[in-house]
Amino acid sequence: MIKNIIKHILVVGFITAGYVQAQNADSVITSAGTMDVYYDLQTGNQTSVDRSQWDIGLSTGMRNSSIIINENAGVELFVYGNDTSDWNSVDTAGFSFDNVYNSEESWENGAFSNLGTNHPDYGWGTYDMNKHNINGSRLFIIKLRSGKFAKIIIDQMTTDGDFIFRIANLDGSNIKNYKINKSESKNKNFVLVNLNSGVIDMFNPLSKDWNLLFTKYITEVRQGPTVRNMAVSGIKINAGCRVAERKGVDVSSNDTSNLVWNTKITEIGYDWKAFDRGSFKYNMVENLAYFVALPNGQMWKIWFTDYVGGPEGKFIFNTQKVRSGASINKVISLNTSIYPNPARTYTNISNRESTPIFVDVIDMHGKVLFSEKLSANTTTQLSTDSYTSGIYTIRSNSENGVDFKKLIIE
Repeated sequence: MIKNIIKHILVVGFITAGYVQAQNADSVITSAGTMDVYYDLQTGNQTSVDRSQWDIGLSTGMRNSSIIINENAGVELFVYGNDTSDWNSVDTAGFSFDNVYNSEESWENGAFSNLGTNHPDYGWGTYDMNKHNINGSRLFIIKLRSGKFAKIIIDQMTTDGDFIFRIANLDGSNIKNYKINKSESKNKNFVLVNLNSGVIDMFNPLSKDWNLLFTKYITEVRQGPTVRNMAVSGIKINAGCRVAERKGVDVSSNDTSNLVWNTKITEIGYDWKAFDRGSFKYNMVENLAYFVALPNGQMWKIWFTDYVGGPEGKFIFNTQKVRSGASINKVISLNTSIYPNPARTYTNISNRESTPIFVDVIDMHGKVLFSEKLSANTTTQLSTDSYTSGIYTIRSNSENGVDFKKLIIE
């Protein structure tokens, strides 16, 4: 079930010289984590997606091979082996395989992709240098939302954007073959697939229409002397956003000096709250705020005032725009340079603009390998020793728009 919620929010503040001081009181209800709620900081719009409707998500980025699993709905993934020819002889007697989870660092490493070491190993498959497809190289066991176990192989991702895969009962019965093109969910992060019905859920929002995802995800949580993988209620950020955490300063302050920016998708995460076993309520961490830089140059602040668990799963928070940006993420030409280019062991990225920019280095599969804030009229040196030869994209974000340049590594 999908529902779009457009809220009327209280706005208090004023606009000055490109900086907007506006405080918005808002809340999100995830219904005990059964709903994923996508949130747009710029409008306050919310899109809720029922997690019981899908099992896996296929990346829509043309050069991205990521495949996520619906962890919060009970989907689990295990590696059976590195030989896909074992498909007809799967034997799970004494089943003791280790779980693989979605990455907490980036959307580019979904559970199927998370064991990839580096190019040409992309987790579920290996890159074909001749035909430029990714061909399946691992066999997986998947536990579906129903609790049923099945075997699954991602056979190929083609240069045309087709994901080709098969799933069957462990004994080989009830085999289903899929061929799904990335265009099925054009301009969205993932094509969501229900492996039971074969239905493709088209109702997750467009990538441009959200910045924050209120959800549950699996992470390591310490309980006394033991660390366990557990589901937590928290927030992930959309690709292209950056987050800086600020502690020990009153949340009313908009001081962003000396902040460390991070593209980790769980940088906001869940630990802005702590459960009090005495009162059975959540306490908010004092003087804790998060600043979120959007791809269009805007910067927003968010801080939490309460969280209600149980059947509501209610996040209560304030947001405030602290910097204006371009009305759209338009492509512009920035006064930046990259040298040497082609590069071998290193390259320099120079910002000759009078304002700071954010620089990302992106590989041919859309994975962000390096991210840094570059102050006005400064240069940073990037070591490329560990990078595979090929063409990379340097993306530079400013308040006015975004610039793209090519970097060749020999």
